[in-house]
Amino acid sequence: MPSAAAALSAPSKKLPHVLPEPETSVADMRAFLARTRPQTPSEALRLLRAAYPDAPLGLRVAACGLAGE
Repeated sequence: MPSAAAALSAPSKKLPHVLPEPETSVADMRAFLARTRPQTPSEALRLLRAAYPDAPLGLRVAACGLAGE
């Protein structure tokens, strides 16, 4: 069993977690909305929540064009 010091000094073999670029995600979401043509912002947010469940609310709001920029 390796010592604690050896375990701490050993380099990690884990790959860094890479998140998608927010602009790409917003562009993908806007393309999705263009295809689905929701009638209201509320419907657009519901569709985005179903299609992109892991995307944060702020990103979905930005994709709908509701974010105050």
